Amino acid sequence: MKTLLSEVENRKTVYIDDGDNEKFAIPEFISQNLKYPLFEWQQSAVQNFLIFERINKISAFPELKNQPTHLLFQMATGAGKTLVMAALMLYYYQKGYRHFLFFVNQNNIVDKTESNFADSTHAKYLFQPKIMQGETVIPVKKVERFSQNPQGIEIKFSSIQKLYNDVRIEKENQTTLNDLQKLNIVMLADEAHHLNSQTKKGQQIEINLTAEITGKTKESEIEAKGWEYMVLNQLLHKNGKASQNVLLEFTATLPENAEVQAKYADKIITQFDLKAFILKKHTKEINLISSTLNKKERILHALLFAWYRHQVALKYDIANFKPVMLFRSKDIASSWQDYAFFMQLVKDCSAQDFDFLNHLQGSLTQHNDDIYVQGKTRTEQALQFMQRENLSSWHIAEWVKNNYQDRNVIITNSKTNTKKSEQTDADTERLLNNLEAANNPVRAIFTVDRLTEGWDVLNLFDIVRLYEGQNSGGSTKKTPETTIKEKQLIGRGVRYYPFEFADKPKYQRKFDNELNHDLRILEELFYYTFDEKSRYISELKVELRKSGFLTENENKVLATFALKSAVKNSQVLQNWLIWGNRKIPNPNAKQHNVESLQQANEMISYQIRSQQITETHLDWQTEQDQDLRINEQMASYVPSQFIANMEKHIFDKALHIKGKAVNSLFHFCNLQQKLGLTRRNQLQQDVLANWKILWQGNKAPQADDKLQACLKVLDRMETLLAQTDTPFIGSQTFNPKSLGDIFTPKQKYVEKNALNPQLAEQYDWFMLDNFAGTSSEQALIELIEQNMANLTAQFDVHLLRNEEIYKIYDFKNGQGFQPDFLLLLKSKQKQPIDGREQHLCYQILIEPKGEHIKDNDQWKQDFLLSITEKYGKAKPINGDFANYRVIGLPFFVQAEQENFYQALNEVI
Repeated sequence: MKTLLSEVENRKTVYIDDGDNEKFAIPEFISQNLKYPLFEWQQSAVQNFLIFERINKISAFPELKNQPTHLLFQMATGAGKTLVMAALMLYYYQKGYRHFLFFVNQNNIVDKTESNFADSTHAKYLFQPKIMQGETVIPVKKVERFSQNPQGIEIKFSSIQKLYNDVRIEKENQTTLNDLQKLNIVMLADEAHHLNSQTKKGQQIEINLTAEITGKTKESEIEAKGWEYMVLNQLLHKNGKASQNVLLEFTATLPENAEVQAKYADKIITQFDLKAFILKKHTKEINLISSTLNKKERILHALLFAWYRHQVALKYDIANFKPVMLFRSKDIASSWQDYAFFMQLVKDCSAQDFDFLNHLQGSLTQHNDDIYVQGKTRTEQALQFMQRENLSSWHIAEWVKNNYQDRNVIITNSKTNTKKSEQTDADTERLLNNLEAANNPVRAIFTVDRLTEGWDVLNLFDIVRLYEGQNSGGSTKKTPETTIKEKQLIGRGVRYYPFEFADKPKYQRKFDNELNHDLRILEELFYYTFDEKSRYISELKVELRKSGFLTENENKVLATFALKSAVKNSQVLQNWLIWGNRKIPNPNAKQHNVESLQQANEMISYQIRSQQITETHLDWQTEQDQDLRINEQMASYVPSQFIANMEKHIFDKALHIKGKAVNSLFHFCNLQQKLGLTRRNQLQQDVLANWKILWQGNKAPQADDKLQACLKVLDRMETLLAQTDTPFIGSQTFNPKSLGDIFTPKQKYVEKNALNPQLAEQYDWFMLDNFAGTSSEQALIELIEQNMANLTAQFDVHLLRNEEIYKIYDFKNGQGFQPDFLLLLKSKQKQPIDGREQHLCYQILIEPKGEHIKDNDQWKQDFLLSITEKYGKAKPINGDFANYRVIGLPFFVQAEQENFYQALNEVI
């Protein structure tokens, strides 16, 4: 089946191959007015949209561009589709649209989204504090009734049910259907999978269009009346009249059945599913803790981990860390009872309450080969942490009593609610939608079904299922509906809590291969349940796996990598010195800021372009060739020009060009953050006003000369500021540690088909007792084996795979790097070194790379080669150990093995 998505992405591929990226470049007006830069998948979504907008005809769907725009963005839960909505609103504003209608199926999602789009004081507001178009501030206003000629962006927020009822009845300050049909509107429909429930079922129903939609209205009728009739027919297509309206749908879970897929073949513009999101490490991992603990013990078990996370965050200086836990009850009455039970438990909490932790061995279910069922391992780690840090159960009890008082615990059901479904008041909604804020006191939430959709939270780490027994409503063939709701609830909690540690990326998981690191506990969502026979966990895992929350880690096994016995028993190898440098403050860092840039008064020379011919004169006597340039006379200078006097449109164009790169300094939001700018023209008229361009040439500069000179000025400014942005470097000095101290046993989960212990056993010179690696890494090992006779003629040879234990730091910026292999060579013959006979010892750093990714890591190869240049064959790494050499080789690329081996021979 042909799809719009395939047509658009095929066209994008052609543009990229032709070097024509401008065809889908994101306008500066969008990137500069968003609060956050777009992640790559968000950029891709917007780029696909721009390609669709900028082409006149799509061959597979020839009538599509003659109809009102109707597109769907399918993006995983937590992938930031709301920021994409904000980007699209800016696009349509720039195109001339002023009226935006946001609707969804739940009121709580409406309330949350109002904060994203219309409350500039809210922490989750997605635009810059001031949206700027040139020198003009664009206001964003929440409205109930659209005005005819607004000065900025007007947004009406509604549920689909309320919208249907409101537009049919004329009220004061209320937008009617007649009003809407007179305007050009951009409609944003969130959680759109609810709007296709009947398409999924293939049903057609009779509807009464005069009846209001109420809480008792069936889903089928809501779709038919609110969606098919009102949104599509009356609003998007204006009952068949000419329409420039736009409908943009957003969902994480579009049904996969044939009817829905066919319906959206010409509408889906991007797809970024949960599996892709998880593989990019932007979510927490899920840990299912199945036990036979009673309710009180399950609560205390979860409180142990909340305390443990808090302690770990304190230890590693993670500021304002506040772990939130959620308790799920079976029904509203039970939720109130559980809430009261918890509050009494907290009030009476004592050190003795945690004594059960010492007898957990038979109470927790664990499968050592399942990364998602690690309750026992994590509990042991928490208890070991307590011992190491000299902490006791008394500390846990005191922390619990201080942190779970009335103000710290909420229930998603107001005391005045008399309905069967949960309802929260406005104050509770505000707390729920801003849990990460430092001044938000909430640490625990009691709920039933209230938070399964439309809830954005990063610091939820524990979900405790308080009731026992199999969920009702299912059979052995069909998963119960409540299990599916629990899957949805888990989906809200997997969003990653970003934190900084060393040189690891802030917004991604950092410890997938260091599962025993203290901070790994901040990258996991724990789900606690009573499950005597494990059937419930099995069903839940099936549902989580179907939705992509659990990747296919049945293909992963827990493997241990340790030095072979022969290595551990060898004093020579145990004491072999491994050399590494440190990450240190950059002593040459300069604190450039607005004042220093203003005072710099830089003078930038620019050669005005002129006609020039170059001749090469061959001097046969001296064998020195001379370039003779024949051109217009260039000795004279055209008068210099201050940046403040440069034509504004030329300087702005230079800013626009520089700002095209992702995360460019010259995005206005980054200039605001870096330099505190409040106006766009402040850079030219204030910060760089006294910088000069010295024109070189015998004619006046043309527009292109001025543009290129301005780009040169901005390059210089970025260079100066970059010195501030390089606070660290890698030390030039390498220091030794013994191999036995560095390389301790390492456990991690690896792909089953990558595990090859036989390879480790096969070669005596391979130092670890296990191996798991890529085909490129295996090819390296085979190359060494093929040339072993040549190597062993001169050296004792050992190869050590670095299981992410040894790290070195780039001389330029201190960026960390863990080369995959260390080849250790010791000369068999002693030679005179530093006045005495010694064995020469080489530590050779090797990094295999696939052909398709070597260019992305070019800095690593540059760093390896700079090590060789600084030290290399003839230069000792340290004066006290003159017989040691540290060498970095070019990347090992499988298709270029001969070049690699030649490089190895040249340095030894």
